[in-house]
Amino acid sequence: MAANSLDRLTISFNVDSNYKALQLGFLEGANPGAYKRLLSIATLNAARTMVKPMRAEAPVGKTTKSPGRLRKSVTARRARFGTPAAVVGPRAGRSRDGGSGGAWYRWFVTSGISGVRQTKNGAKAVKAVPANPFVTRVSKNEAHQKTAMEAMAKTVESFFNNDAFRRTILRFKRR
Repeated sequence: MAANSLDRLTISFNVDSNYKALQLGFLEGANPGAYKRLLSIATLNAARTMVKPMRAEAPVGKTTKSPGRLRKSVTARRARFGTPAAVVGPRAGRSRDGGSGGAWYRWFVTSGISGVRQTKNGAKAVKAVPANPFVTRVSKNEAHQKTAMEAMAKTVESFFNNDAFRRTILRFKRR
């Protein structure tokens, strides 16, 4: 017997823009750990979008051992506290002597140095260095903020559309 259009029932519906928010709300209530993991990954992906522009804004000094150490040390990482959160900026490094693991002097550049130093013998005048707050300048740029928010939204959207990514989030357990 041939099937005609009366033998099948097709149901279709259109969802509004709040449907994804509703799904996220159910995920938050049903599996708070997975919800936190999803937001942590999304936040880290958003922070990674700011690394390249921040490196471009970082000043390059004229040091003899490694010029551009401050620029190379700019990275994104997960925050220790207040999660889900991420931190973007120059790494501190381990030592002052020749190691390439970061820029120990990052605070001198971003905050500047006043013209007075306190010593055992009293105050001493030194050359003042003006601040170059390149981290703040990049992070407050609306174009970079928009790019970061788009990356975060794209990560959350891939949770709904990519089955492998969703299973990774839902099955991941820390030991």
